[in-house]
Amino acid sequence: MNTLRTITLNHPPTTPVQRRLPGRRIRRNAGFVLWEMMLALMIFCVVAVSLTNALRQAIDTVVMLRDEAQTRHEFENLLAESAITKLKPGREDVPIGDGRIHYEREVVRLESKTLRNEPVTNLFQVTLRASWQAGGQTRTSQAASVFYQPSS
Repeated sequence: MNTLRTITLNHPPTTPVQRRLPGRRIRRNAGFVLWEMMLALMIFCVVAVSLTNALRQAIDTVVMLRDEAQTRHEFENLLAESAITKLKPGREDVPIGDGRIHYEREVVRLESKTLRNEPVTNLFQVTLRASWQAGGQTRTSQAASVFYQPSS
């Protein structure tokens, strides 16, 4: 029972591509790792700059909202004060708050008539203006109201 076995060895042909030295392969991979590191560093820098810009915009928004809320609050106070004080036509600066926001009050006497064509006296329009610097820009806000102050 002797059987003859044929063993075929399939050896790939030897080519110059297969005869690379081990050191060359390491250097080629090292260059690829360097490229990956540079790409990762670039992505990190882009993300860092984007986060910095987003943080700056968020801070500017918070400051703007705080200033606008403060001006609305001061406008309410100044209009309530105008309702109970004797008004005189003219323009004046109003020193209020911490001085960052400049307030101005303008009082104008209105010439109005009733339905019977009778003049209405002591009718005043009060206009309040606020201006301040925020984010390198000049911001302004304004509120106006009409008051009747009967003669005493």
